[in-house]
Amino acid sequence: MKKHISLALIFISAANLLCAADSDGFTEHMGMLMERGGSPRKLKGSETATTKATFKPPVEIIIEAKTDSTNLRLSYAANELIFNWEGGRTQLRVGGGPADGQHKAGAGFIPTNKYATIRWVVTPQKQSIYVDGKLRYEHAGDYSKIDNPVSVFPSHGSEVTVKTIKVKQLTE
Repeated sequence: MKKHISLALIFISAANLLCAADSDGFTEHMGMLMERGGSPRKLKGSETATTKATFKPPVEIIIEAKTDSTNLRLSYAANELIFNWEGGRTQLRVGGGPADGQHKAGAGFIPTNKYATIRWVVTPQKQSIYVDGKLRYEHAGDYSKIDNPVSVFPSHGSEVTVKTIKVKQLTE
């Protein structure tokens, strides 16, 4: 019995180390993705980098990723948040979720072959999206029912490289 309890404590301790937050309160999820793989992670075709955990607002998500061409796509508060959309690289596309169809011209371009830091802050009443520290998009709506994983993925022949997926639960 003692042996089983000791082993259980070791596994719990190891899991806590994997989920430990950094000094800013963020937990890195690249090592805990649904699919195996480390960081940076190259994605092609239908491959995705998806967190095992799901998150409820309020939450702050930091993603460092790059695309070789078009279509750096994310999902959490939307089914698809598209940077460098193949139909118009400067338009930020929002598909699904409370902001479905509320696209924004001039907010979707990111340089190719260069990591962009995307900060996605979602509260029960609003989402805000920043790229490299600059606010690109905000939408007020009912985000209170979201409980989704975070995903990063390519589309239409792009290759996406993901360096970081960090998540921090916020207090309102």
